[in-house]
Amino acid sequence: MLALQEGAAAGTGEREARRHGQELLAALAELQRALLSNGGGDTLQRLALLTGMDLHATDPALAQVIGSIRLRARLELARATVAAERRSPDIA
Repeated sequence: MLALQEGAAAGTGEREARRHGQELLAALAELQRALLSNGGGDTLQRLALLTGMDLHATDPALAQVIGSIRLRARLELARATVAAERRSPDIA
């Protein structure tokens, strides 16, 4: 997270990648709050949309940080999917 805040402003791609990483972090924080209050549907959709975006940073350190954030977001989406499946199992 600090790596997102550090660094001189590079090109437009770097700014977009940095903003994307910050949006992912905000969505993860929002998901945490929503799950604590037994919600999360809209937040999960937003997080899925953000993780599906294909923005790449040319700065290797920034790319690594964003990759780590994206991985965490995907793990949270998978966790929420498994939890939802447990709550409403398919009846065949």
